[in-house]
Amino acid sequence: MTVGYEVTDGIAYLSFNRPEKHNALRDEDVLGLISALERLDQDDDAQIGVLFGQGRSFSSGGDVKDRLQRSMEEGSTGGRAHEREAFLNTVNWKPVIAATHGYCLGHALGTALFCDAIVAARNTLFQVVEIKIGLPMASFVPRLGKAAFANEVCLTGRMFTAAEGLDAGFVTRLVEDGEHVREATALARLILENPQPAVREHVRVRRLVAARDVSRFGDPSAAFVDNWTSNTAAQAAVAARTAGLAAKS
Repeated sequence: MTVGYEVTDGIAYLSFNRPEKHNALRDEDVLGLISALERLDQDDDAQIGVLFGQGRSFSSGGDVKDRLQRSMEEGSTGGRAHEREAFLNTVNWKPVIAATHGYCLGHALGTALFCDAIVAARNTLFQVVEIKIGLPMASFVPRLGKAAFANEVCLTGRMFTAAEGLDAGFVTRLVEDGEHVREATALARLILENPQPAVREHVRVRRLVAARDVSRFGDPSAAFVDNWTSNTAAQAAVAARTAGLAAKS
C-alpha cells in the first residue's frame, strides 16, 4: 500500500510510505491518497484524519520522472492523478490535519494546503516548485496567507521555512522537530471534543469557500500547458531536475 491507513481512538493516520525517495509522489501514490481519503470519509470508526510522511520528509512533491517527465513525453498533464476532488466532493466532510516535516514541496505543498490545518515541525521546508520548471501556480496565492509573501514565493520558487509559514498565516502550529504527529494528534483530540456535525459543517464551508477563492486565480490554461510541454526552457528544467535527482540516488 502506497499510503498507510490506521485508526486509533477515532483518529485516522494517513501516511506517505516512500521514505527512501522523501515520499516523492508517483501517480500510484496520489491514487493511494485518494483511496485513503475516501476510506476516511466512509469509516465510522474515524472522525478526523492526520496526514504525515514516513522517514525524513512529509513529501518532496511530484516524482520528477513519473509525473513531470511523463507529462512532457505525453504532451499534457491531463493524465496525472490529483486528490483535489477527494477533498471537495466528500459526503461526511471530516477534517484532515497535515503534519509536516522535512520537505513539503510542489504538489505536496498543495496537498497540505487542501487540509484543514497544518502542524509544521521547525525543520519543514516549503517550496512552490512549479515555477522552476515553467508552470505558473497563481492558484497557490490565496492559500499561502499574506498576499505579498504568497506572491513572492510563487514568483521566485524559493524555499521557505515553517516559521515563515506561521508568520504568513497558513501554518496552524509551529512545533519542535519530531513533534509534528504528536502535536497534530493533540489538535485532533481538541477538535473531537466538539459536536462533530458542527465540525463537519465548518469543514464543508471552509473548503468550498477556499476552492471558490482559488478559482479566481485559476490553474494554467490548457493552451499554456500544451505549450509548456514543447517549450525548450521547460524541457531543459525538467531534464535538469531529473538528472540532479538521479545523481543523488
